[in-house]
Amino acid sequence: LMCGGCSDVSGAQVCGRHGVDYLEYKCRFCCSVAVYFCFGTTHFCAACHDDFPRLMCLPKQLLPKCPVGPKAVQLDGDQCPLRLQHPPTGEEFAMGCGICRNLSTF
Repeated sequence: LMCGGCSDVSGAQVCGRHGVDYLEYKCRFCCSVAVYFCFGTTHFCAACHDDFPRLMCLPKQLLPKCPVGPKAVQLDGDQCPLRLQHPPTGEEFAMGCGICRNLSTF
């Protein structure tokens, strides 16, 4: 077993001010911040974690494209709820340092 900090599944950059302690990841299956790291490979938001048996079986080509709501529900429009560019749904993505990201919104 390996903790989320030790298993660099997405090539995350280390924050020069805060290290790796506050790295935030995008949920693999929607445009939400992940709160779970499971199987040593997959970041989930709470809603997608609750639906993981179904989501893990979906072929990548059937996953919706951004913007995507919890439980891999296609959202209307073209603006990502996270307001950032990221890889397609189904791929791991480190959003960066949560402290620095939140400081930039004040």
